[in-house]
Amino acid sequence: MSKLFKRYVEVVTGNLKFNNTDLDIEFEVPFDDDLEPNISEITIYNLSESTRNKLKRGEVISITAGYVEDKGLILSGRINSITTTPLGADRATVIKVIDTYSFNVKKTLQRSYKGKIKADAIIKDLVKALGLKVAVLKLPKNKLYDKGFSINGEIFKKIQDVANDCGASAYISRQQTYIRPITEGDNHRFVLSPDTGLVGSPEYFETERKGIVMKGYKAKSLLQHRMNTASIIELQSIVTKSKVRVKKGKHICKGNSFYTEVEAIL
Repeated sequence: MSKLFKRYVEVVTGNLKFNNTDLDIEFEVPFDDDLEPNISEITIYNLSESTRNKLKRGEVISITAGYVEDKGLILSGRINSITTTPLGADRATVIKVIDTYSFNVKKTLQRSYKGKIKADAIIKDLVKALGLKVAVLKLPKNKLYDKGFSINGEIFKKIQDVANDCGASAYISRQQTYIRPITEGDNHRFVLSPDTGLVGSPEYFETERKGIVMKGYKAKSLLQHRMNTASIIELQSIVTKSKVRVKKGKHICKGNSFYTEVEAIL
């Protein structure tokens, strides 16, 4: 807990760099394990007109957040919209960010594959057609489609469907695409406990997905950059000591609030 003091927030886009020492900055950054791009929101107060004019739609933007002695990247995406409105004596510039890179999420395709084709071959072809940058492709079960496979619609959704057929998650995080087992992720060897920022007690949950029951915990901590989609963490509290994989959550910085909430599966 000794490192979790003196909050740090830095927003970078183009040649612009903002931090919470010079400006009031708020954000909400959601994350999850599906391919639907998440929309994050960054609010920066009292930017000059000349600075606001330098913010450009489509530009890459990132947030590094945490604490002076323990910080990391929590968002990398592209600016989707910029609006500025008066808010009392202040002026709030709201930047909405898509957690993805440049590709046409609505792109469609009409194509048929012959029988005896495996899922990985379909995914590789669809990924290429959509222009996705795949960091990891690992299927726990490489399903064989005996009668072939066809697509007549959005490529994006079909990739998700085939991944699910194989017991994998397909998601975009920090401008990279991952298709891998729902239980696998990035092991930062991080222990979340009251000593490292855990707030309250984790809450147990069960949920069903395509006939598969998933069990896990909902947890809240002081803002923690290591917790993102597919992060593997050790959860230690009075109610559980278990290794979990983050499924979804959000990072929040607003007023006095500076925290991360996650749902993580066993």
